[in-house]
Amino acid sequence: MKTIFASAGIILLAITVALPLWAESINPATKPQAAPMTAQEKKNLEMVMDWWREVLYAGHFDLAPKYQAENYIQHNPNADTGMAGFKAYFSALGGEQPIPDKLDGLVAIQADGDYVTLSFSREYMDPAIPNETYTTTWFDMFRIVNGKIVEHWDSATKGPGPTRVQSRG
Repeated sequence: MKTIFASAGIILLAITVALPLWAESINPATKPQAAPMTAQEKKNLEMVMDWWREVLYAGHFDLAPKYQAENYIQHNPNADTGMAGFKAYFSALGGEQPIPDKLDGLVAIQADGDYVTLSFSREYMDPAIPNETYTTTWFDMFRIVNGKIVEHWDSATKGPGPTRVQSRG
């Protein structure tokens, strides 16, 4: 019986020593940010957040040219590219609303060179369980050139997608 406990102890010790080494090799340590945002990155981030509040949230599409290039490239498969495609798609979702002071559901921001990424927490109806919801994260990434949004990516898929609980965000 002592032999079984001794063997189990040796195996447990080996696992205890090996596990951190194994985990480190598949999950390397993250590196801290090398430098704070530059003045231009801060400006890009502020511009994208203003665009989101004024144009996308509030539906003031007349303000879109202030923030977007006319030849804006859209990577969302449900909207056509260009300013006209953007306006057609998003104006069909509803009319003008008051401009909010902040972005609801915003959980992370990133500005790196010409790119700005916003990540939002979103709640959807669960298609598998009636009357239940689930929460996920949605991202939108923008490329900025000369102070205007020239390109956009998000996590949209083709078609109507899941049913959102919240109306905008």
